[in-house]
Amino acid sequence: MSLDNDTATQAIGAYFGSSVLTDEPTWTSVVLEEATTAFDSTDELVAALGLMNLRAETGPAA
Repeated sequence: MSLDNDTATQAIGAYFGSSVLTDEPTWTSVVLEEATTAFDSTDELVAALGLMNLRAETGPAA
């Protein structure tokens, strides 16, 4: 069973912050398309995002 679109959207919004869904719509749609076929759970998706070292930017680097 693969991850459904709504659950993947919620997981991505929780991981990066909900603004990523509107600030980066193209990137988010690509990630969602892949996530719904590649992962079976939000835990797997979040673990993969962590392994890819993807993080939300909180401001300019010092």
